[in-house]
Amino acid sequence: MNQRASVHLAFLSLLGSLSAAGCGSEHASQGANSPTPNPDQAPAVPDDSSTPLGTPPQTSEGVITAAGLIRPVAATENSGAACDVTVGVMSKHDALPDPFAKHDGTVISAKTDWECRRNEIRKDIEQYEIGAKPDPSTSTVAASYDGTSLNVVITSAAGSLTLTSAVTLADGDGRHCVAIGMNRNSGLINGCVQIPFMHDQVVNANQNGMVFQTDPFYTVYPELWQKVANYAAWSWGISRLIDGIDQVKDQLNLDMTKIGVHGCSYAGKMALFGGAFDERVTLTLAQESGGGGINSWRLSQNFVTRTGTQIEKIDNTNYSWFLPSMRNLDAYSLPHDHHELIAMVAPRAFVTFGNRNYEWLGDESGYKSVVAAQQVWNALGVADQFGYDFTTDHTHCTPSTSQVDTANAFVNKFLLGQDADTKIAIPTDANPHTAGQPVYDLDESAVVDWTAPTLQ
Repeated sequence: MNQRASVHLAFLSLLGSLSAAGCGSEHASQGANSPTPNPDQAPAVPDDSSTPLGTPPQTSEGVITAAGLIRPVAATENSGAACDVTVGVMSKHDALPDPFAKHDGTVISAKTDWECRRNEIRKDIEQYEIGAKPDPSTSTVAASYDGTSLNVVITSAAGSLTLTSAVTLADGDGRHCVAIGMNRNSGLINGCVQIPFMHDQVVNANQNGMVFQTDPFYTVYPELWQKVANYAAWSWGISRLIDGIDQVKDQLNLDMTKIGVHGCSYAGKMALFGGAFDERVTLTLAQESGGGGINSWRLSQNFVTRTGTQIEKIDNTNYSWFLPSMRNLDAYSLPHDHHELIAMVAPRAFVTFGNRNYEWLGDESGYKSVVAAQQVWNALGVADQFGYDFTTDHTHCTPSTSQVDTANAFVNKFLLGQDADTKIAIPTDANPHTAGQPVYDLDESAVVDWTAPTLQ
């Protein structure tokens, strides 16, 4: 079931106050009362090759070896950092780009090829959308836990900032998983130690596109002012928080191979970028992320062109979250799209939620993008590590009963080590749930002109 509401682009400026709650909606309903968002976030994974409990071996191939898949979490932030990759060129292509095709046109044939292909996608997203995420070698991290809070001091040659997170311990003995919520504890990752990422400690989150040179991130990297967007800075912050968590893992009795990240709305995008750009994250849960999250820029434009209904797309998103230069790009000429941002998480666990009731979320685009991304998990032989639940008729950022059950299944299996059925694929509805909403076109075959290869 789905609920939806038409949205006005101007609404973005009205929601700035929600950022403090960690789940500011980018969506507003037209002809209905706007619901109060309830943001959720998920855990991230610390980096340490000497972790005594279950840290996977670091290999040149990352999380995939020539022998096949190992546990889908890496010991390093980017195990393909040494891949020699270049930026793809802008070239008109109306269909979704082939996630298996390298920039030179070669289609990958082995699972071990995915890591470098993944880094091509990363390079494209940094070039055209968010700017380059700073390399971890450009700063140092020093963490301490005082029994209540985790303090992570990050220092570069230019200056430092401190990430402070209130820690909520988990019950029981043994090593615990980690839940990293965006700006608050995760409401969907339960049974783990909660260590939220407080995003304003890196750069300010707002709905009106404002950027501030006084933000802490630019004390550490003053040379990056006006060169990176907030999702690059926040992704970097999540990774540095994971570094800090790793330093206190024994004090908190943490299992660094079981980290989840979770957020909703703009924070859902944040969780998606955080999980995509750090391979230490075991489970990425992106809830109602909308345009700039799971949605394809191409397919969002298709939807607006066909229906006349405005949703978030490349020329009207928030240009503090994304580079201002993105406003003038042709979505159909990008060498990548967001089904490939999702695919950067593969082969690690990923689950996403939609909500048709909120027009601005653009679930037609999000659903087809997710179905296209799913082919990467299928090709890598880990289909059960990918799921989606577009159940609707619930308040924005307040999950349906079905979505809570879906989240529990993924958390139980990938973070708590329990048996659970995670082959969950609940589509959005083609028919509207609110008067005046357009019918969805859910046939992705018209926008997928490639076939997934059989990877050896």
